[in-house]
Amino acid sequence: MTSRNIEPNECPRKAAEAVRAFNHATQRTRDRRPGIAYPGTVYRAIGAFGTLAHRLPQAFDQIGTALADLYTAGHLTADHGTPTEHALAVSEALREAETHATAMAEALERAHSASSPLGYSGPIDDTDDL
Repeated sequence: MTSRNIEPNECPRKAAEAVRAFNHATQRTRDRRPGIAYPGTVYRAIGAFGTLAHRLPQAFDQIGTALADLYTAGHLTADHGTPTEHALAVSEALREAETHATAMAEALERAHSASSPLGYSGPIDDTDDL
């Protein structure tokens, strides 16, 4: 299956579910044990979230471009107000989201670098994360 055969809405939905699964997998246990036992896991998780954040601006830009193309072609209607005001509001919000995603990616790069030299010196438990 090529990427053109994928329903576009399915991709961010799967990403959201993956983040939800990460949140559940890394919650502290009832006995207050951390959900992430080793700094290497922290490093890899931050790196993965950084990759995700780096890809968001392009995704938001492509959504905005698609909407602009629909608007230019005259294929938009609106339940209230005008298509123009709604299309402009979406465009503005997506540009803001791009800016925030870029800032998030940069912050995650700093966190990734800062976590790089960290190591673990406690006891090893084979049931902890790897």
